[in-house]
Amino acid sequence: MDNVRHDGVNETDTVRHDGVNETDGVFHDGVNETDGVFYDGVNETDGVRYDGVNETDGVFHDGVNETDSVRHDGVNETHNGRHDGVNETDNVRHDGVNETDNVLHDGVNETDNVRHDGVNETDNVRHDGVNETDNVRHDGVNETDNVLHDGVNETDNVRHDGVNETDNVLHDGVNETDDVRYDGVNETDNVRYDGVNETDNVRHDGVNETDNVRHDGVNETDNVLHDWVNETDNVRHNGVNKMAIIELLSLP
Repeated sequence: MDNVRHDGVNETDTVRHDGVNETDGVFHDGVNETDGVFYDGVNETDGVRYDGVNETDGVFHDGVNETDSVRHDGVNETHNGRHDGVNETDNVRHDGVNETDNVLHDGVNETDNVRHDGVNETDNVRHDGVNETDNVRHDGVNETDNVLHDGVNETDNVRHDGVNETDNVLHDGVNETDDVRYDGVNETDNVRYDGVNETDNVRHDGVNETDNVRHDGVNETDNVLHDWVNETDNVRHNGVNKMAIIELLSLP
């Protein structure tokens, strides 16, 4: 055939090795083959690689020195998916098993929006990609704003474990900020707890409490109800230190 050689000695581009059933752009022994070069030339077409087992365009079989958009074994792999995850790059998959876009399997040198195991993850990065949604993390290592985790070094409006949590609600309350709930440690304005160091308009446990109503009355302020400890003006109790109007009612 045209441009076909028999022993493959000093062969050049578009040159074939043994010329057996070889077509244009197809090679036989695959020695030092370049881009668009194939191995055994059996029923191979343009853009088709090595063993032809359920392989599609741009898919490779052995995954040796594979590049972008190259697959390892071609088993149920999608675009930008790799098989062994060696030296994988951005948007590259590891084993191609039920993996979606921007999801990696072994998490080696993963970048932004890449899933892994939570090691050195960056902003908007997921842990294992299992049922994870936007701004949700798995183990919370070095997580940033609006990241869920385990309450370690969490920031403003950040959730703890994402379990039944609502807006501005935290799970363990470590270093929580404004409008964040917890257990009363370093709480700020409009934050609830157990009555320790509570401020104005702050509730204790938030159970059926209304405006200006407190739970245990520790250091409560004006218009706050309590349990008789350090009550102030216009504050009711259980008959201790009631206002003058109450005393007038008791006059004969």
